[in-house]
Amino acid sequence: MVKCIQIMVICLLYCAQFGYAQTPSAPTDKEVRRVFNNEFGQKLLFFKPYNFPVEVERTHKVMIKALDPWVKLGLVNKKKTRFLAEKIMYGEQREVSVGGFEYRLNQDNMWVSDQGFFYGRPSIKDVFNISKVSPQDEDYVCEVYLSWYAIDIPDWLKKINLKDRKHRDLKRALESEKRPFEKYVYFIYKEQRWRLWGKKSEESLFK
Repeated sequence: MVKCIQIMVICLLYCAQFGYAQTPSAPTDKEVRRVFNNEFGQKLLFFKPYNFPVEVERTHKVMIKALDPWVKLGLVNKKKTRFLAEKIMYGEQREVSVGGFEYRLNQDNMWVSDQGFFYGRPSIKDVFNISKVSPQDEDYVCEVYLSWYAIDIPDWLKKINLKDRKHRDLKRALESEKRPFEKYVYFIYKEQRWRLWGKKSEESLFK
């Protein structure tokens, strides 16, 4: 009887060890969606057209023309100011006081943070392909080909000039429900569960 129990214990230990060493199954479509939503469902997307605060001389009409639309949208504050600027005077470079405007992020606006202007959150749309699982050091990895689109897009996005090349990311976000982003992301199996492979996946997803 004791010998039978010993054999059973050995078998159980062997099976547990063998099961742990087995290559895990690739994540299912449902698992991919769950992991994506857990990792990125609350990620906020921001756009920052300039490194605010910005001081602009009154004579720099082109820059003022580019910044004023953000003021009109209420995302940026503008005020008159004077500041020192380098000028060539009498053949020498000197610092002189000039009149102009200071532009700062409007932190009172609900769509504004230090990171810039909020323009949406990512949401997974389709999972096209999940690769075979491959060993990676002591872990396992796989590649997932999926698509995502932006949700919770604020109204201000529809009021800007989307033909401007600088606003390409904003235009794509606005169109993404009909033309979703298609990306490869990487999953890693750690501590008995699948998860996104850190910065490697985030960089590939949002670049």
